[in-house]
Order: sequence, then C-alpha cells, then structure tokens
Amino acid sequence: MNTLNSAVFCAHRWRTIGPARAGLFGPYWQQNLQQAKGPTANKGNPFSMLTEAGIKAAIRHAPGSGRAQTIIKDAGPRGAGRLALVVRSLATRVAAEWYAVYFRAGKRGLTKIGTYPDISLADAREKFRNEYAPTILRGAMPKNKYARRLHRKNGSAVTVRELFTAYVKDLKRQDKSASYTAERVLLKREDNAADMIGGDRIAGDIEPEDIMPMLTTAHGRGTIAMAHSMRSWIHSAYSFGMRAENDYTQAGNAGSKWGIKHNPVSAIATDPNASCPSNRYLSPSELRAFWLWCEQNEYRTNLCGALLLMMATGQRVQEIVRVSVETYVKRESLLEWGKTKNGLPHCIPLPAQALAVLDGLRPNVNGLYFPHRWQPDKPALSTGPNKVVHMYIEETGARPFVPRDIRRTWKTLGGRAGISKEDRDRLQNHSKSDVSSRHYDRYDYIKEKRAAVKKWQAFLSAILAGEVKD
Repeated sequence: MNTLNSAVFCAHRWRTIGPARAGLFGPYWQQNLQQAKGPTANKGNPFSMLTEAGIKAAIRHAPGSGRAQTIIKDAGPRGAGRLALVVRSLATRVAAEWYAVYFRAGKRGLTKIGTYPDISLADAREKFRNEYAPTILRGAMPKNKYARRLHRKNGSAVTVRELFTAYVKDLKRQDKSASYTAERVLLKREDNAADMIGGDRIAGDIEPEDIMPMLTTAHGRGTIAMAHSMRSWIHSAYSFGMRAENDYTQAGNAGSKWGIKHNPVSAIATDPNASCPSNRYLSPSELRAFWLWCEQNEYRTNLCGALLLMMATGQRVQEIVRVSVETYVKRESLLEWGKTKNGLPHCIPLPAQALAVLDGLRPNVNGLYFPHRWQPDKPALSTGPNKVVHMYIEETGARPFVPRDIRRTWKTLGGRAGISKEDRDRLQNHSKSDVSSRHYDRYDYIKEKRAAVKKWQAFLSAILAGEVKD
C-alpha cells in the first residue's frame, strides 16, 4: 500500500478504532495527528495540508454509501478557521465539496464554498483566504455566498481595497482636505477598514454583518468618535462606488463594472452620541490667555501663528493652513481663497492683529506660510493645530477645547462686538441657501465686511488688553 492509499486507509480506520489505538499506525501518523489537535483539528484525518494527490486519492477511496465521509483540512492560523474538502459517496457519484470550517461557542460550523474540481485547490485557498478567513477571524458568521458567486457575470467587479483607493483618489482630485483622514481610516491606519473587512474581497459582496464586528470593537474600547468616523467613511466610499459606474461626466468610468448594487452601511444605525454638536466657546479671558500663550510659543511651531489667525478672523482650520503668498493680498489687507469648503470663493478684510501675525511670518520657497513638515510643497494638515491646542491645555491646565471651537468663539464674541449676524455669516463664509443668494446676488459686500472687521478689531484689542469682562 503506497503512502497516499495508507493515508486514506488511516482516515477510515480512525473513525472506527478511535485515538486510543492510533499508535498502531506508527510514529509518522502520531506526529501528524498531534499537529491536528485543538478545537479546529480534523479528528477524522491525519493530514494537516491539502494536496492535489491527496484529494484524488481520497476521491478514489471514498467511503461507501451512507453517512460516512472523509474530511481533509488545510493548515492555517489559529482562530481563522480551516479550508476543508468533504468527500462522500452518493447514489451515482462521489461528491467532493469545499467548506470553510470554524467553531463558535464550542460547536463546529460549516459554510459551503464550492465543489471540486469546479473550484481547484488553488482557487479554493484564495477564496477562503480572501472571503472567509477575515470574517471568521473577526468572530462573525461567514455567510454562504457560493450560489451568487458561481454565476457571477461581472468578472471585473472591484475589491474593497480598490473601491476605497478610488474614493480617496477622487477626493484628492477634488482637492478635498478630508482626503488625508479618509485615506488613513480606510487604507493606512494599522486597523484600517480595508484590512478589517478584507481588502481582496469583492466590494459588492460585503454585507452589514461584515462591517458590524469592526465598528462594535472600536465602540467597545471607548473610541466612539472613531467608530462613527469609520462608519461614515465606509458609507461615503460605497456611495461613491454606486455612482461611479454611472457617472457619465468621468470618461475613466466608461465601460467599468463596479458591481455595487447597494450600500451595506445604510442598514447600520448611527450612534447619536457620537455627533453631538459642541457648545464650547472661549470666554474673553480664555481667548486672551490662549492668544498670549501662542505669541510666546511661536518659536516652537509656526502653527501657533495659524491659531492666532483663526482667533483674529474666525476662519476654518483647513483654510487658514492653506494661506500662501497668493492667498494673502497684502496691498489690500485681504485674504482670498479661490475655493473653500462649500465650493465657493471667499474673501475677507484683515484686522490689524491678523496683519501683524502674517507680516511676522516668512513663507517658504513654495509660498506657503504653514507648510507640511515633510512635504514643503503642501500645506500643513488640518489636524496639526489640534496638537498645539492639546499642548496648551496640558501645560496650562486650561479647560479643554478644540480648534473648531475658536470659530464658534469668534461668532459669539463678534456678536458682543456689535457685528450683525448677517455680516458675521458673510465673514465666516456661511453660505445662504435662499435662491436669491445662491443664484442672483453677486455683490461682494466688501464695504460691509470692512466695516464689520473694524468693529471686531477694536473689540479684540480691548479683549487682549484685559478690558472685556467674561
């Protein structure tokens, strides 16, 4: 009896004689049986690795009719399940079927992958590795998608990683500042969404239960905002993918097949506690204290200058860090952006305090006042000022706040300065939604803006002099 026949013979005998008498087959079988111990072990077969020769031998020596079957398992990391081939005799033929084998609550589970030889050993391993093992590792139930995949007509459907990469690329094409955060959450973090879901899985096959374990884990460890952010970015990526195949304005999408028919995140409820709007704003004394600290610490980081500009103008973080020699129109004391967060151009007159900050800074060779530390041809990340604020809070024991709260502070204190809400909205680029403002009114309101900034300049001077009470 050759080695392969002996292996199959041993598999049959194992069901009959049990582990107590397995030693009759000698040290070779004992060694292989020892490797197969544990909750995912194949107690009906001494093999620890699938081979084409072993599969053919198992089929040739399939057990007789009835419930008897031969199971051959592949090796793999603990907790990721196993690829298994189940061989059994039917009335007219021998069936060999691929299964993903896993354990839940001490009970073995089987999910069918396909049949042999319709799916080869190499293809079965790839399917198991990309579509089933990630789900098993996360503790989810691997859903049987065999019937749908067997008749897949769209062989060019994108994977999860390809979808996320295309989405981030589209954000960068539109020059969206959020592209950095999206790329980290979806693709670059150690616990990025692509790896957690299964980057090589077909994007159109992902279901809510494939995403839920990842969000549950993040939420369970207390990172509520991160779980909410991950859900949001995955939802946006799938929304992009659903539109991309049918976007006639992008020539690159012509003829492409994305294979995404629904957004799996839509069925996952949002966490209402993760996006509660903040009411935090700095009092006049808090604003003064932070202003003085930033002036004293500009030598440590030029982002202190960015925060000073935010306090002086009330603009968004991402727009301040993009200030360049082209944005700063010194002769007219203006900052002009060709495109902002709401997609519109924006122009503001500068108070004397902001002019002093800008004139005290030196732009780099690329014309940027706040360049990226490692990529000097790009502006600093919009998350950079957060670190400076955190440093200030740690060193002074100040009541916590974030850079976005500075914008709310300007809006609030600007009202105390006597600036109308309409003028404050214009200065902060809060776009109006009425038809007249959106489609007809093209007046730049620069005269009204200058008058409002003059009021703010006087009020800010009084705050920094300690003359305004809380």
